[in-house]
Amino acid sequence: MNPSDLIAILPELVLVLAGGILVLADAFAPGLRPRFGVFAALSTVAALALRWTTPLPGAVWSGALSVDALARFVDTYVLAALLLVVAMADPYLARTRARFGEFYGLVLWSATGAMTLAKADHLLVVFVGLELLSISLYVLNAFHCDSALSLEAGWKYLVVGAFASALLLFGIALLYGATGTFSLRATARVIGERSFAGDPLLLGALALLLAGFGFKLALVPFHAWAPDVYQGSPTPVTAFLSVVPKGVVLIALARAVASLTPTAISPRWVTLLATVAVGSQVLGNLVAIAQRDLKRMLAYSGIAHMGYALVGLVAFGFDGLTGVLVYLAAYTFMNIAAFAVVSAFSENEDEPHLINDLAGQGWQRPFLSFALALSMLSLAGIPPTVGFVAKFLVFRAAVNGGMAWLAVVGVINSLVSVFFYVRVIYYLYMKPLPQRAPSYSEPLAVRLVAGACALAIVLLGMLPAWVLGAGELAARTLVR
Repeated sequence: MNPSDLIAILPELVLVLAGGILVLADAFAPGLRPRFGVFAALSTVAALALRWTTPLPGAVWSGALSVDALARFVDTYVLAALLLVVAMADPYLARTRARFGEFYGLVLWSATGAMTLAKADHLLVVFVGLELLSISLYVLNAFHCDSALSLEAGWKYLVVGAFASALLLFGIALLYGATGTFSLRATARVIGERSFAGDPLLLGALALLLAGFGFKLALVPFHAWAPDVYQGSPTPVTAFLSVVPKGVVLIALARAVASLTPTAISPRWVTLLATVAVGSQVLGNLVAIAQRDLKRMLAYSGIAHMGYALVGLVAFGFDGLTGVLVYLAAYTFMNIAAFAVVSAFSENEDEPHLINDLAGQGWQRPFLSFALALSMLSLAGIPPTVGFVAKFLVFRAAVNGGMAWLAVVGVINSLVSVFFYVRVIYYLYMKPLPQRAPSYSEPLAVRLVAGACALAIVLLGMLPAWVLGAGELAARTLVR
């Protein structure tokens, strides 16, 4: 270890220390609980500032981590999502009488695991980062320990997550057995020097790695846990769960694909990934049509969106990876805006978040309703929102990669999704208020989060040059 190693992980160290301070402060100074959210937000801003002011040394910690432009892009996306979630969580926790330091500590540690996973260039570090991310989320999903729904969500995510981790670890073991190294860069070199055509160890390793990542991404056929976990988890946790773990796992998968392409990724594997992408889009969109609970609808929507994002990895290359990175940034703002409004438009977390309950809210609460409507339009890929830009980039990569059929399927699925996204807007503005109008709150913090996300959706959609330039710079670290 040398000073440059420590400087490279200063943002992670800030989050770890801040989380520990919050947990200890909850035990020894519970009177400070109303200020925990502010401290967590300031810690997140400090970590973000450090990531942009400290140098990018590349390989550190003996090559276990790669702190490069890609890592900075992903860290920015993770910390932006963390800041938005922390801001929307404080009024939610106050309303549900769950404003404890453990919540903020766990979400900060979960973000630390996500940032570690995204920059890992060593398979054991991939596993450690994934477990730090996942174990914190197991507890957060079941944070309302007096709610059967929350406990069920935590239990289901624990069981499925543990199974996915076991598959991933077994795949790592087989890959080590085939190549004799845990380093992704060394793995690429070994595979390039030796012939592994039809090697059962390597084939088994790749299958298990894909299954492990597929569970975390909620891709078909590993998606069944998502709707129940989304519905039962505290809404701010659902917002974090819907964007951060999926994004960093997708980046980890991209690093693995970059290491194995083109020597070990045969056309059959490309076809398999394309099939998973199409299956996720079709199932996610069709089942979302039948949903009447908004959180479950967004869960199936998330399955479809990971299918869209996977198109960029199927058409792997500079354009594909750039599209994936822009997609992750866009999906962050779209989804967090939706869940921020869902958090406000909720009288009781144990009750379903029915789409019918949104009737008339467009005129009753115009600001939050507009933010929700804008997020629905962006998720559907309607221009000039950032969702349109993201889908255009991944579909363009598929066309340029000789897989126009994959782009056509994606466009058709996007058209299908318009139905259930616009249905939400229809209920907001075209349905009258029910006889007993719901009693919804509009906390200032939630309004700020929803407004910031809505602004980002429009500005990045109309002026995408900044996020596109940052994505291209990050993509060059893996592909040219």
